[in-house]
Amino acid sequence: MSAAAVLLRFRLRRDWVILPVWLVVMAFSVLFVAAALASTYNTETLRTAVVRLAAVNPTLLALRGDPDGTSPGNFFMVEIGSYLGLLVAFMNTFLAVRHTRADEQAGRTELLLTTRADRGALTIATLSLAVIANVGVGLFGALAAIAAGYEAYGSLVLGWELATTGLAFFAVGLLFAQIFSTSRAANAWGVAAIGAFWVIEAAGSATGTASADGLHVTPGPAIWFSPIGWGLRTLPYVENLWWPGLLSLALAVALAAVAVVLQRSRDTGAGLVAARPGRASASSALRGTFSLSWRLQRASIIGWGIGAVLGAAAIGALGKTLNDSISKNPDVSKAIGEMGTGGGTVFEVFIGVMIALIGLVVAGAAIQTAMRMRQEEASSTAEIVLATAASRLRWYVSYVVLALVASAVLLALSGLVAGASLMNVDAELLGQTFALSMAQLPAVAVYMAVTALAFAVVPRATIAVGWIAFGVGIVLGEFGSLLNLPDWVRQITPTAHTPVPPLSHADFSGTWWLSLIAVALLVIAGAAFRRRDIVSRG
Repeated sequence: MSAAAVLLRFRLRRDWVILPVWLVVMAFSVLFVAAALASTYNTETLRTAVVRLAAVNPTLLALRGDPDGTSPGNFFMVEIGSYLGLLVAFMNTFLAVRHTRADEQAGRTELLLTTRADRGALTIATLSLAVIANVGVGLFGALAAIAAGYEAYGSLVLGWELATTGLAFFAVGLLFAQIFSTSRAANAWGVAAIGAFWVIEAAGSATGTASADGLHVTPGPAIWFSPIGWGLRTLPYVENLWWPGLLSLALAVALAAVAVVLQRSRDTGAGLVAARPGRASASSALRGTFSLSWRLQRASIIGWGIGAVLGAAAIGALGKTLNDSISKNPDVSKAIGEMGTGGGTVFEVFIGVMIALIGLVVAGAAIQTAMRMRQEEASSTAEIVLATAASRLRWYVSYVVLALVASAVLLALSGLVAGASLMNVDAELLGQTFALSMAQLPAVAVYMAVTALAFAVVPRATIAVGWIAFGVGIVLGEFGSLLNLPDWVRQITPTAHTPVPPLSHADFSGTWWLSLIAVALLVIAGAAFRRRDIVSRG
């Protein structure tokens, strides 16, 4: 058996839990949304009303994509298409970094190169894993759609969309793994790239042109600059186009080729962006646990921050588009008012929706900061720190404080950027945007506190619990209303308790409860961590 085949088996064995979980999540998402739509929008009349509303609402177009008719299949794709694109993007970016830069950082690559395996075999095994994983994603997605009752050919096009989009983002992660010398930096920039591509796709969708009957929207040209947009333009269940997926494959081949060239021209363990040489002695700014946690997490926090700020900047462009739509078509304001906005103006509703999404991006940064405690513990580097005068509680608090401070800074910066970008529409929106952005902090803190509690009580499940809680929050927030779930189920997600426009009548009591819950969870986690043994990997 060739070295590449042995390495591929090794990678599949390592991912025997992670990959099936991703595949199940993909299939479950398809079935979940399909069931929701079948029970809620089961008539042509209902679908027509929603499509016509979306066609004149750039906010809905940015979040959902451009409709092309009212068939059940197209309605399904408008509801879930961009979400599935983001899902496969995150899966593949993290997978690429895990099997390249993370392996080099942990010393596994160097160990394998002492055998008869060479760099070429490692590359072949990694790329083969990418193909297998994305073919699996495409098949699971297609079979789930067929099981949900959608026609087979369109479902196969959906599977093609997912597989090709996934391969494009795997190549993005592969490239960043060659550029940066740590997995944290590679993952952080991968997240920033995903955020940038999503914003580009959202801008293309939001600037689309509606047909006279309001049932079809032709997207703006920006959509052709994003792999997520290419996937949406395959138009499953409508035109069933295969060729946009070829654009994703071409990008994947090009970026993978660049990554291979970079890999062959650098030393094992090094990155194109060389790590700066360390000082002979620590600076005065690196003499405590907090400064150490910041040094370890700064690349990740900056990466998430770039994604949040890009999203905030995009609010200005989308807001200007919304303003132009209202000036040209007064019915837009009336249509949005019928959405049940609690009396808020069009722009207040728009800001509330977009700031909530930015809050979720910041929550991702906070969750990953809390997860870093488990990664330090698993790699035994936490034991080295705790062998000094630093106490467990001080070490734990440093990560908690870093997550909260970083979240507050990112939310404040995003709120200011979003508000400033909207000042050409309404100068008063700066204050409202900033206030809404900062009001997301308690919800972000709850997500982080749940992850910290998992670290303290079930350390080996920290990463799983953190991302599952995050995923559940997104699914309930985005799709919970489609299933007509009880209010108590929808309110499981922290963002359901953040204030909504108009701010003059907003209820801020939920933020106080969220703050109390976060503090309680963090205190319990700190006490539990002090009393348990250190659990290394294995």
